[in-house]
Amino acid sequence: MYGSGRGLRFFLGFLVVILVLFLVIVLIVRGGGSDSKKVQETKKTLMSYVDNPAVTVTQTVIGPVQASQNHDQATITVSNSSSVMTIYKGYDGSVVDSKSYPMNQTSFGEFLKALDRAGYTRGNTPEELKDDRGFCPLGSRYIFTISEGGNELQRYWATSCGGTRTYNGNLSLTRALFKNQVPDYYTMVNNANKNSGTVLSL
Repeated sequence: MYGSGRGLRFFLGFLVVILVLFLVIVLIVRGGGSDSKKVQETKKTLMSYVDNPAVTVTQTVIGPVQASQNHDQATITVSNSSSVMTIYKGYDGSVVDSKSYPMNQTSFGEFLKALDRAGYTRGNTPEELKDDRGFCPLGSRYIFTISEGGNELQRYWATSCGGTRTYNGNLSLTRALFKNQVPDYYTMVNNANKNSGTVLSL
C-alpha cells in the first residue's frame, strides 16, 4: 500500500510539472505574438511622412446646413510639394476659387511638427460618431485627415459648436496652422464672398 501511494504521488507530481511547463510555453508564445501585433499596429508619427510625396494632410471646413446656393465649404490640402486651398459653393462641389502654392520638405516638416505638437493625431472614432453630418447644423464642421495615395489613414472631426467631437487636438491652433499655409487665405475668402453674395463662414 505504501509503495503504491508513493508511486501515485510521484505520478501526480510529474503531471503537475508537465502542466506547468505547458502553460509557460503557451504564455511565451502568446506573449511574443502579442508584442509582434503591437509593433505592427503602432501608429506612424507625422514626421515619418515628411519625405513621402504621396501623403497629404487636409483640413475641410463645412459651413452651416442651409440652401444650396448659400452653402459653403473649403479645403486646405498640404503635401511636401504644395499647399492648395479650394473654396466650394453648394452641395454639388462647384468650385468658386482654388489656388496652389509651392511647398518643400523643410517647410512641410516644420508644418507637420507643429501639427504634431497641436495634437493632430489625437482622437477616437466610435462607430456612432463616424458620420459627422447633422452635428452643429447652424455652425461649422472641421474635418482633419491624413491620406496616402488616395487612401485615408486618419479622419477626425470637430465643430464650432463645441461638445461632441472625435478630434482631441488643439482646434484653434490646428486651424490657424492650416490657414498659415495659404498666403492669400483672406483674399480668397473675401473674393468668394463678393462673387457669391454671401458670407462664407470659414
